[in-house]
Amino acid sequence: MRISTEKVSSALTRRHFALWMTASGLSACGGGGGEGAPAPAPPPGPAPGPASLSLMAGGLGGIGFLGGKDTQARLPQEIIGLTFSTQGDMWFVGRGSDTQRIGHVSAQGTMTYGSAFTQHAISGVVDASGRYLVALFFGPVQVVCAWEGDTLQVVAGRRRAPGEPDVMQDGKGATAQICRFDSPVLGGDGLVYFLDRPFVAAHRTLRALAPDGTVTSLLAVPDGSRLLVSPTGAIRMFIDAQSRVEWAELANTAPGVYAWNVLPSSWPSGSAVPLAPVKGSADRYWGYDAAARTVAHYALDGTRQNARELPGELDVAAPNPATGHLALRIRRDLGAPNSWQYPAELYLLDPSQAPTAPLSAWVGLPDQLGHTDGVGDAARFDFTGGAHAISEGSGPLFVAVGAGTTYGGAAPPVRTVAPSGQVASTALPYRRTGLLAIAYGYLLTYDRSTNTVLRTPKNGSGTVWEPWVQSSVFAGYGGLQVLRPDTTGLLWFATRTLPAGGGGGSNPTGEGTSLIGTISATGKVQVLLGDPQQVYSAANYPPLAQRPWYLDITDIAFEGTASPVSWVLCNRTVLTSQGEFERYAPELVRLEGATRQAFALPGLDTQRRELMPYQQLCVLPSRLGQVFLSSPCGVYRWTMAKGLELVAGQADPTPAGVRLGSLPGSLNLVKFISPGPDANSLYVGSENSVLRLGLPG
Repeated sequence: MRISTEKVSSALTRRHFALWMTASGLSACGGGGGEGAPAPAPPPGPAPGPASLSLMAGGLGGIGFLGGKDTQARLPQEIIGLTFSTQGDMWFVGRGSDTQRIGHVSAQGTMTYGSAFTQHAISGVVDASGRYLVALFFGPVQVVCAWEGDTLQVVAGRRRAPGEPDVMQDGKGATAQICRFDSPVLGGDGLVYFLDRPFVAAHRTLRALAPDGTVTSLLAVPDGSRLLVSPTGAIRMFIDAQSRVEWAELANTAPGVYAWNVLPSSWPSGSAVPLAPVKGSADRYWGYDAAARTVAHYALDGTRQNARELPGELDVAAPNPATGHLALRIRRDLGAPNSWQYPAELYLLDPSQAPTAPLSAWVGLPDQLGHTDGVGDAARFDFTGGAHAISEGSGPLFVAVGAGTTYGGAAPPVRTVAPSGQVASTALPYRRTGLLAIAYGYLLTYDRSTNTVLRTPKNGSGTVWEPWVQSSVFAGYGGLQVLRPDTTGLLWFATRTLPAGGGGGSNPTGEGTSLIGTISATGKVQVLLGDPQQVYSAANYPPLAQRPWYLDITDIAFEGTASPVSWVLCNRTVLTSQGEFERYAPELVRLEGATRQAFALPGLDTQRRELMPYQQLCVLPSRLGQVFLSSPCGVYRWTMAKGLELVAGQADPTPAGVRLGSLPGSLNLVKFISPGPDANSLYVGSENSVLRLGLPG
């Protein structure tokens, strides 16, 4: 860990720090200037011991990579290559952030996950020997690998050498070349059939993959086709394109000679896509009608039976050949145009049940979303659109969320969580602006559309947000990033600037400047650090080594000791030589008197450059010298003696899921941290729940 300690030297820096110290009480002659009685101290709480997670309010549930039995497991946001073995085991590739893991669910419903890998997975299928085959994308070609143990072993295909043409090539193992591994199915003869086509080819080709890795090209296939198996294991082709609907079955007319035999069919054009054969039927298929959002049994003659309406749009589906059930995942409509949410569970359709039978959750814990008041696990939250929370002393936690799935697009009210776990709604609607703060006896938020700080009485008597302070200096990149009172009650603010230009879709855009200042109880705005006249862009953004420390501020925290200390979290932007965004260099800055110390923090995810490694700071009066930081999926503690320690969750931002009880354990998608209901805990928001993180000694 890099540690730099420096005394204030330049005249400009001395002036800035003098203002900082005077305003925040960091010098002997400085006064805080805050108003209102300080918040009462929180109760002592349990004696520090091993760290632990417990539920304060809400219902756990959400996406992630967490193994377990049935609905205690977590499923990731995206599922690729969902398929079953003949014994009833389910396999898939789960995708979250930029990481992928192989997921396996036993016939008894127990889920496990393999190690993470980064190569992009395209499709998957189980072969005749029970191996899960995954096609990985390498530029213009794909390589088929088998999941063995906890690694992927090449079965067929190879990466193309520079300058080598994009062509299909038959052969065994690495001598074969595969361009696409589309629509793979396991035939009754033990071969895996798939559709392939080089980028420049005019049509697709049906190819077969033997268990020993031998790839053979068979015959041409019309565009728009998909492969299925018949109830008896024969390979079939279904095409519904350009007003042409056709079913055909593969026939081996002579050694090495194949043909498509067209089947009599009256399948309705454009109404249903076949998913899989219905177990035990003569010749019926599960079919999905996207317009009606129904799944039904279809015969080739077009007749339909047992139609079931789905609560959303079908995402993925796969049949279990051992039981005849159809596993499916349904995307929920959030109410906004083109806005869908992936659910956190897989459902099972039983072909023997009546069409009116409810869907049965099989694997994955439901989201348990809602806006319901109550005590403990009777309450419900909806954090899918983000959440912000603030607490002080022994008072309640104020929680605000954006309009989401369960509130009909309207702004839900600000809610409170008492230390007892009682959740109540205020009469105050929350305008989703990204900030909550408490100062001068008011609850504060920020309206970036008007660059105005809004307020309402903290005691809950307010029903509207009234405009309080408007200033053009709030209009940095994204507006205000921090509103935080110091230990004297004085309110501080900070804006955050990111450079403009270049870098593609993950690059921050916009220009502005980073400022730190204060807002007095009378609404007077004073800028203490930064120059409102200096507008930075990618062209003039200072290099990292020359940059003022305050230019990339994410959060600020204040520690009330005999010698007050200020902590500043900086996620410092690193640019390429072309001025494009490259990554973040996180740093923790400690201010005491006229001394500044900077501590480099480790980056958490080299795969996601745009992901801010650390998001919030939190300090507790009972734990001087300890700084708590939140990451996308964890909570850390930093001390001078030990540096950075993971308290709960994981360093890898790929979400895992929440496990209550003693830690270390999993913590999924941290939404916020705030001083907890007692002196030795933090409130943590995650999985639509407010958790208590009992801190270690």
